Amino acid sequence: MNAYSIFLTIHSWTRWAVLITAVLAIVTAWQGWSGGVAWTATKARFASWFVNATSIQLVIGLILYGALSPITLKAFSDFGAAMKDRVSRFWAVEHMVMMIIAVALVHIGSGRIRKGADDKAKHRAAAIFFTIAFVVIMASIPWSGINARPLFRGF
Repeated sequence: MNAYSIFLTIHSWTRWAVLITAVLAIVTAWQGWSGGVAWTATKARFASWFVNATSIQLVIGLILYGALSPITLKAFSDFGAAMKDRVSRFWAVEHMVMMIIAVALVHIGSGRIRKGADDKAKHRAAAIFFTIAFVVIMASIPWSGINARPLFRGF
């Protein structure tokens, strides 16, 4: 087993941590915002888990992107040709850019939660920023089609 396979497997598994923590953080944020309830330690924990999971996923992805992935390394060797190929362009540009945007949205939402004047503002920030980030993440995961990857990758 080489480093690429190990990191790709960890990246695949971590995807599920990102998605599960996103759902927990988003559902509780929307419930809190619409229900006018308190921002609790549990909700803060869900938000923190989502932020941490996306951050870990980004670091693993950057290692794959810049150092280990034969797909991106090949794309970097002839970027012009890579931009003409749908698969290469997805991995070299689209996936990474969209995921960086999503992680930025998660971190902005987290900052807005911390600065929220009251519980409603905290719920609103979490609901809006985390939901938009989740949509971007879902749109950028290679679920099916030409960029498909296994849903559960093993070693």
